Amino acid sequence: MVVLKRLEKKFGHWAVPNVILYLVISQLVVYALLLTGMMSFATMPLIPAAVIQEQQFWRLITFIIAPPYVPAGAFGGLFLAIFWYILWMMSGAIEAAWGSFHFNCYLLLGIFLTILGAFIGYWISPMAPIVIFPNFLYISVFFAFAVLNPNFEFYLFFVLPVKVKWFAYFSAALLLFEVFTVSTLGERVVILMPVMNFVLFFRATLMQSFRSSQRRKQFQAQSIERSEQVLHTCSLCPATDKSHPNLDFRYRSVQGEHVCVCSACRDKH
Repeated sequence: MVVLKRLEKKFGHWAVPNVILYLVISQLVVYALLLTGMMSFATMPLIPAAVIQEQQFWRLITFIIAPPYVPAGAFGGLFLAIFWYILWMMSGAIEAAWGSFHFNCYLLLGIFLTILGAFIGYWISPMAPIVIFPNFLYISVFFAFAVLNPNFEFYLFFVLPVKVKWFAYFSAALLLFEVFTVSTLGERVVILMPVMNFVLFFRATLMQSFRSSQRRKQFQAQSIERSEQVLHTCSLCPATDKSHPNLDFRYRSVQGEHVCVCSACRDKH
């Protein structure tokens, strides 16, 4: 993106390398505070109604560092640790491909659009239960990683290797399903806005992929059409190489013209 390159020349020195690692550490600290009872999980998510009506402005920041969930047992804690590791691993791969400034802008745009979408959704549907956790961060990082590394394999249930692009397709389908099943327009805005950073950053890639898919389908259709065309038609009977693929078609000269004769007619004559 040309705009990003210009911004990087001016503000690139402000980029934070390995920013997701700092986010994971922050969530880990918050998780420890939640377990010790020094913080309440209910005060962390972004709730537009609470920000506007009760001036709980800290929610504009705390929702970003809230852990995705608070497991009670050791087994749940293990899965949370695995989740953090995968998030850090994916973000490292994206940052290596883009650079720190590009990746920082991607995350900041996601945060901005999430907050904006939350308040627009609340304005459209003030009675809707809008409670925002940093799910946008995880899904946008995951989609970016899937586009940049479509053939990377995750092991489903630690056994079955599945390419990340199939996980991405499934996640996108779930996202669309959620959009169509929620009851209010405001909730649809809340769901869609956090992934707009992915659409904006990858619009050229997505359009190119769509055009390539269309060209591929067109080529396949043309190939099928060519394969269905009749190449040989017997001059003595209506048999063709398509209607009678078992016959042998040969050409012979009759009064200076080449005519096609199938093997059945040759045997008769």
